[in-house]
Amino acid sequence: MFLPAVIAVIFIIFIKDQFEFSAIGWLSYWFIPIFCLYQFMRTFVWSPLNAVITVGLIIVATLVGHYQTAHTKIRLEETGNRYFRDANGQEVPVYKKVVTAQGGRHYLYGWLMILGLQLVIEGLYLHELTSIDHLFEAAYKEVAADVLIFYRLTGARHSSWILWGLTAFSSLSYTLFLAHKSPMAKMVLFGKKTYKHISEHEERGTH
Repeated sequence: MFLPAVIAVIFIIFIKDQFEFSAIGWLSYWFIPIFCLYQFMRTFVWSPLNAVITVGLIIVATLVGHYQTAHTKIRLEETGNRYFRDANGQEVPVYKKVVTAQGGRHYLYGWLMILGLQLVIEGLYLHELTSIDHLFEAAYKEVAADVLIFYRLTGARHSSWILWGLTAFSSLSYTLFLAHKSPMAKMVLFGKKTYKHISEHEERGTH
């Protein structure tokens, strides 16, 4: 009874997060694709067939990443978590600028596309048994890997170079398309500390 409850909570958190604005940061937007890309290169075995499969994965992942990013909303938020007292003793808040993104339902659709492709690969190429239990387990592992970053480090998610590549290419394409879409996101993702002026028109366009 305890495990199903934990799984349900993780699913709820994952879905809920896609409809909230969360900070764009290095850990979730760079670590995941870089780590998965490393695992892909470590497990990849060269052959003409594998090269063709890799090209196919890159094309599909790029299309999904572009679709997800096209519907992602980005905004610049100011949070006042500190303050100082002026000469009159009044509290003056110090605002911290945070660039946030909201994937929404289209991000979930893209995630389901990647999950579906993963199941097809497991069934046809890796010859793993596909059943209701297997589908549920695969979905749970994908959600756990997205919600709990350390889960990817355990090696429990999968060991196939195809699945590592699928995750790496889709995550990387989403990050790069996001940086291309928004100067605000680009500043954060590429480590620029100085904020440029973002016009009102552009900020509205990302909503």
